[in-house]
Amino acid sequence: MNLYDVSREIKSVLKEDKRDVDSFGIKNNKLALVLIDGLGWNISKDIKTSINPRQIDSIFPSITVTVFATLLTAKKPGEHGILGWRIINKENGTIENLMEKLKKENIEVDTYFQNTNSLFIMPEVATKSLMGKLKVIPYFTYWDGLYKFRTALDRSDNDFVFFYIPYVDAASHLYGPNHEVTLNTAKEVVQKIDCISSYFKEKYSILVTADHGHTEITRTIDLKKDKEFMTEMDFPPYGDHRSLMFKGKLPKSLLKYGINVIEGEKVEEILGGNKNKPDYVLIPKDDNIIIYWEDDRKHEFKGSHGGLTEDEMKIPLYLYQ
Repeated sequence: MNLYDVSREIKSVLKEDKRDVDSFGIKNNKLALVLIDGLGWNISKDIKTSINPRQIDSIFPSITVTVFATLLTAKKPGEHGILGWRIINKENGTIENLMEKLKKENIEVDTYFQNTNSLFIMPEVATKSLMGKLKVIPYFTYWDGLYKFRTALDRSDNDFVFFYIPYVDAASHLYGPNHEVTLNTAKEVVQKIDCISSYFKEKYSILVTADHGHTEITRTIDLKKDKEFMTEMDFPPYGDHRSLMFKGKLPKSLLKYGINVIEGEKVEEILGGNKNKPDYVLIPKDDNIIIYWEDDRKHEFKGSHGGLTEDEMKIPLYLYQ
C-alpha cells in the first residue's frame, strides 16, 4: 500500500461514494487528511499514540511536490508528470525551479477536489501552490494551524479537511532525521494530532500520514566541480538531488560515484507512467546528495529525501474513526 492508494481512497469516498481500497475500511462519509512532512517510519515508530500506525510506502520520487500532485489528482507521478522541484519547460527549452515558479504564480493541476466541500489548511508561505482553484486558508504559526484544524473539524460544512505540517521536514533537513531536535519535533506534532484526531474520530475518518522520510546525508557531490562531467554533459539534469534525471545521453562520468542508474522500461515502472519521463534516473548512494544548480548551494542538508531507501520511502499511516 502506498500514497497513491491513499489518494484513490479519498477520491472514491468524496466523488464516488464508495470504498475502492478494501483494506482501508473507511467508515465515515467525512474525511480529514493530515500530512506531516518528513515523518518517516524510522522516526515515527517509537512515538506513543492512542492507536498503532501501519507502515506504508511513499511514491517515487519521494518529493513533497510530487506527493501533493498525486494526492490532488489520484494519479501516479508518471501520469501527472510532476517529478520533483526541478522541471523541464518544453515550451522554452529550459529547466526551471518549480518552487520559485510557485512563488510567482499558481500552477493548475486537474484536481478532483473542485466542486467538493473541501478545505485546505496550509502554512502562509505555501498557499501559492498547486491549489489555485481550491479553498485554502493560511496559518502563521504551528499553534494557529492546530486551532484552524480543530475549528474546521468542528464545522458541519466540510466534507474533507486537509492539514499540512512542515516542521518535522524542516528539522530533519537542518539537523538530520536522528537528531534530538527532529525526534522531539516529531513527537510533539504527532501527539498533538493524535489528541485532536481522537476527539473528532466519531465525526470524521482521519488519516494521518507523511509524504516521505529522510536519510542521513554525509557527503555532497557538486557536479559543477567535476570537470569530466561538465565536458561530457549534453543537457543539464533535473528532478532533485536524491533523484537526478537526464534526457538524452547519460554522462558516464557519473558512474564513478557508485550511483544506481535506472533506465528503459524500469523508469516508467517506478514512476507509474510516462508523462515527462526522463531517459535516465540516477539514485545516489544512501548518504549522498548530488547538486548542480546555484540555488542548491544555499543549503547544507544533514537529512534529505527523494530516493528509494527505506528511510525515505517507508512512512506511517494512522486511521482514526
